[in-house]
Amino acid sequence: MKIVINQIDITDYQVSVNAALILKSINEHKDCQGFMIFPELAFTGFPTADNIDSLCSQSQSHFEDLLIASKNTDSTIIVGHIEKHDQRFYNACFFIKNGEIIHKHRKSKLWLDDVGVFTNGDEFSVVEIDNVVCGAQICFELEFPEGSRALAKKGAKIIFMPNGNMSPYANVHYVLTQARAIENQCFVITCNGVGAGHGGEFVGESLVVSPTGSIIKKLGSTQEIAVVDIDLTDIKQSEKNYRYIDLA
Repeated sequence: MKIVINQIDITDYQVSVNAALILKSINEHKDCQGFMIFPELAFTGFPTADNIDSLCSQSQSHFEDLLIASKNTDSTIIVGHIEKHDQRFYNACFFIKNGEIIHKHRKSKLWLDDVGVFTNGDEFSVVEIDNVVCGAQICFELEFPEGSRALAKKGAKIIFMPNGNMSPYANVHYVLTQARAIENQCFVITCNGVGAGHGGEFVGESLVVSPTGSIIKKLGSTQEIAVVDIDLTDIKQSEKNYRYIDLA
């Protein structure tokens, strides 16, 4: 199965610039039969309480363009984006296939600058795509084992993580991505941003980690789009002697 990791340089509040990068990659990889993943809040960068409503409105037409573009690929597109619901805003991750939102996840653990801007999500659900059960976490959630374990208990074989990890926390996510994969015996795939933004530097280093914790792919610290192959039989191999999920 192919995974397109879109480690892009997101410019804060430049919605049309970010949307152009997203749509360009979707069009260039439309023959990919698998998944395309983009970073956390890929259209807008990280909003404030003062501009989130405006940024959400500005990005809506571009999000609709993404839905249209998704009809021209067999891939499932996974993208971090603002969701507005009942006058509340959520830091969300959308799974999009053939023009439709087929699944979403709302970030449950809010980083310091998210507090007062977003509302916490409280659900950990999975979706079956092309016979593979998938789930999502977003950035800071990686640092807590409960969310990934909840997804694994519901059968998740791949956990996708749109990321917005910044310096000096690169090693935290490097280590914990492997931990989440090992303890749940599933693939964990992060997609981070790069460049300056949100008052700091995004570190990149997006990861594809196997169910045994092996690093299949680690990107660098600059903008990069990588196509990675994963072998789903690695899941069965990791469970050959025992299943952590049964021992918890």
